Amino acid sequence: MPMKTLAAVGLTIAIALTGTVPTSAQMKSSTFNILMLTDLSSVYSETSGPGDVEFAKMAVEDFGGKVNGVPIKVIVVDNKLDPALSVNKAREIIDSQGVNLITDVSSSAAAIAVAKLANERHILTTFVSPGTMALSNEACGKYTWHYGYDTSAMSVPVKQMTKEGTKKWYFIAADFAFGKSLLDSFSKAVKQNGGEIVGVDMVPFPNDDFSNYLLKAQAAGAQAIGILESGQDLRNAVKQAREFGLMDAGIKIVPGQLNLSDVKALGPDTWAGVNAALIWYWDLDDETRKFAKRFHEKLNFYPGDIHAGNYSAVYQVLKAVQELGTDDPDKVTKVLEGRRFSDMFAKDALMRKSDHLVVKRTFVGQVKPASGVKNDSDFFDITGSVPGDEAYYPETDSTCKHDWE
Repeated sequence: MPMKTLAAVGLTIAIALTGTVPTSAQMKSSTFNILMLTDLSSVYSETSGPGDVEFAKMAVEDFGGKVNGVPIKVIVVDNKLDPALSVNKAREIIDSQGVNLITDVSSSAAAIAVAKLANERHILTTFVSPGTMALSNEACGKYTWHYGYDTSAMSVPVKQMTKEGTKKWYFIAADFAFGKSLLDSFSKAVKQNGGEIVGVDMVPFPNDDFSNYLLKAQAAGAQAIGILESGQDLRNAVKQAREFGLMDAGIKIVPGQLNLSDVKALGPDTWAGVNAALIWYWDLDDETRKFAKRFHEKLNFYPGDIHAGNYSAVYQVLKAVQELGTDDPDKVTKVLEGRRFSDMFAKDALMRKSDHLVVKRTFVGQVKPASGVKNDSDFFDITGSVPGDEAYYPETDSTCKHDWE
């Protein structure tokens, strides 16, 4: 019997015995390619970069390197926080190699640009690094998920502090997409809880001198200053606030986004007493500590929340592909919409169907003084835990049209 005929008979027997075509036959791609657009060389390289890559590879490793019999490949691009570079490299790799999943995407501006391409080309995408709320509002789409966090969740400490009596706020915000989104979320948190905004400064990015803005905030009678920055700019601002004695004078400092690497860079005493929203912490429970140990053994530092978010994003998409037996993006999207899950990173999570925002439990961490730190990344006391439906903005506030089938 000819070989082609034998193969056809074998396929027929497989269908007869199982009732379905073998799983690998339902996969459209011969390799499941994951494109990671991350910052390997710019200001967010510590909070994303190599750590994001390592956790994505750990997720692939935990899947045995294959999904439905198809090899999984991680392709890494240093996007340098550049929207044009991000889109052009993504398009080039989609055309030359094929892409099944895009993940991370450092920089909110780059993410907004990539979201448009991903939805045009039907590429599943999980945004972990960027915080702008545009990704689940005006820039939402069928194939894209705002996975890691957004600026509404980052405002959790502001809500609590304002309720408890810290009423006068001054905001120093980075003048780009992420900073503007933080300002919008933090301002709403203050006003909705009976507070007053006594001043706002939009600051060019990057910036190394925040002295004028900090002194203006002090002169305005601020009880708290929201420094709506991240990375090196956040460090510069908080270091100067400490040097000027603002914290010693009783003014509270609340960062827009605080990472382990930020505390480590300046030392915990610079940050001591600062409250920040945490979407994840390596020392949260036994499960997080187990993953952190694996990570530390490979990179010799403890992971931050963005790093861990990439493990979860990659793993949950692979899990859906495995369950379905196909990498068809339309089918995967359908099964992800409305999915509830908990894993190492996301606690009590919901992948909202209406706007593709992944809501999850959010924590409040207070930075310990150096005297209370046990190791080189034991920086936070967890002082609060807020369910996802309280931490994130309500679905009714979303402007996502969800105009896809």
